[in-house]
Amino acid sequence: MKASRVDALRRATLWGFLATGVVLLWLTWYKTPDWTFAPEVTAPLTRKLLFFHPASAWASFAAYFVVFAASVAYLNERLLRYDAPAQAAAEVGFGFNTVALITGTVWGVQEWSRTGQSGLATVYSEPKVLVVLLMWFAFAAYLLLRRLTDGPERRARLAAIFGILGFAGVPLSFATSRLLQTSLHPDIAGPGKNPDAAVDGWTGGTIGWSMLVLLLLFVHLWLQRLRILRLQEDLDRMETHAH
Repeated sequence: MKASRVDALRRATLWGFLATGVVLLWLTWYKTPDWTFAPEVTAPLTRKLLFFHPASAWASFAAYFVVFAASVAYLNERLLRYDAPAQAAAEVGFGFNTVALITGTVWGVQEWSRTGQSGLATVYSEPKVLVVLLMWFAFAAYLLLRRLTDGPERRARLAAIFGILGFAGVPLSFATSRLLQTSLHPDIAGPGKNPDAAVDGWTGGTIGWSMLVLLLLFVHLWLQRLRILRLQEDLDRMETHAH
């Protein structure tokens, strides 16, 4: 893709994120259910994180898919041009992954509890949370590996292997709420295994809209980070030729 088109896409995704983000805030505060007096809701204000937490997780999944695709392409063709897109996506995805874990923990501690168990213990015994946490550690290792490995080819090869293995958590995360009756996570893609985790129309629609918002933000941040990495590569080549 030409640089001018990439720049246009980067600007378009930024404006798209800002526009859809305003709509998301309006939906969150004015159109979704008011849980203030709902007897089954422990923390009505914290529940608003429902409109940001799943979207952050899905944005990280999209980023990790880019890492997976670019890693497969690198291992297949051994071309370094695939390495920078993977690195940029991993860095942005790791950020979204972190946001998903933090917001999910804050929400879950107040919303979830089991008899004889604290909210925090319930959160981190939830299968979906454990899968997302494992992905966080996998991509933390991925980013650390990139810093500790010398040589662009060796670094790209090892990172590609880690990226492919780390991506395995994405389908596993989706499967947990679809197949396990014990999953406490809401399921907006249809009736999951646990019928008590269903959401109503406005709530599900707003969660879906939030996914669009953060997907636009992911694409913008990925393109922005990729641009910086390309500039760094150009600078390194100039310094190499100068010496």
